[in-house]
Amino acid sequence: MRKTSALGKVGFWSGLLCAVWTVWFTVAFFAWYAVSPPSEWSGMAEYAAAFQPAAFQAWVIPCVLLTLTFPVLMAAVYLHAPAKRKIWGLISLVFALIYGAILGMNYWIMQAVVSPGLAAGRWEGLDLFVIGSPSSIAFSLEGFGYFLMGLSMLFAGFVFSGGKLERWIRGLLLINGIQVLAVVAGMLGIWVVTMISLLVWCLSFPVVSVLLAVLFRRQDGGG
Repeated sequence: MRKTSALGKVGFWSGLLCAVWTVWFTVAFFAWYAVSPPSEWSGMAEYAAAFQPAAFQAWVIPCVLLTLTFPVLMAAVYLHAPAKRKIWGLISLVFALIYGAILGMNYWIMQAVVSPGLAAGRWEGLDLFVIGSPSSIAFSLEGFGYFLMGLSMLFAGFVFSGGKLERWIRGLLLINGIQVLAVVAGMLGIWVVTMISLLVWCLSFPVVSVLLAVLFRRQDGGG
């Protein structure tokens, strides 16, 4: 029986975990969205009064985990890339690392500072770090972080060619990458475009993550 390589293991598990975190986030976020639909920002007092810590943390935790796992998956993609396409894999990895650093810190602050502060009624000074405020630092970093993630997937798409599996991976990565335009739409206040883009990402990103896991497993002789 062929022994699995380190790259095969890392590529398989990081792809699988990215899919798990995304499905977890999707279920938790849209449940939170249904209970607390976004409305026009009316200040921290009203936001804090309506805050539900468990529902909030349920979607923030998988986001934290995704910031740790997605860069690892893109590192595996870079190492998988043939020599003539490695430049695209490297660019993808650079954007993935910046995304992970920025949004990892952003979500950690939400989880470790904002959530317990709001739950305890100590919300003074937190208005710059709540995702509900359109003028907050957290809201701005959220958009920029996913813009970087989209760029990472866009360039990762150029790594793949050849068989049916790689063509599917390439197409889904490019689709996710093109969605960076939704960030621009959100900045212009066209929220319907942003929400449609989020839904497409929630459906397509776990699929391409699983396909990447399958690719690494197959190339390592696992099926």
